[in-house]
Amino acid sequence: MNNLFETHVEKELKSMDQRLSDLEEKMNSIDTKLTQVVDAILGNSLTKAGGFLKDMEDLKNKIEVLEAQIEKQEEFKKRFSWTVGIMTVLAFLIQYIVNIYTKIKQ
Repeated sequence: MNNLFETHVEKELKSMDQRLSDLEEKMNSIDTKLTQVVDAILGNSLTKAGGFLKDMEDLKNKIEVLEAQIEKQEEFKKRFSWTVGIMTVLAFLIQYIVNIYTKIKQ
């Protein structure tokens, strides 16, 4: 009976040891996958390359550049419109003066 109990306890201990080993392997797998997720989000801390946050920062910088370019383009449009408007007014004014001058000359 005592021998049977020892055998049973020994089998349980081996079973527990196997389950513990399986659990350790699964935890290591989870740790590896979590490290991969963190690297994907933050980038590799050793090489300072990649990562979702780096991509977001790059996009933010590109958006700022595009906004600056659009602002310059809008400023150019305003200046061009004003220039065309002023030239048109000057052309009408010159035509008006020429018409008055030709009428007076006749």
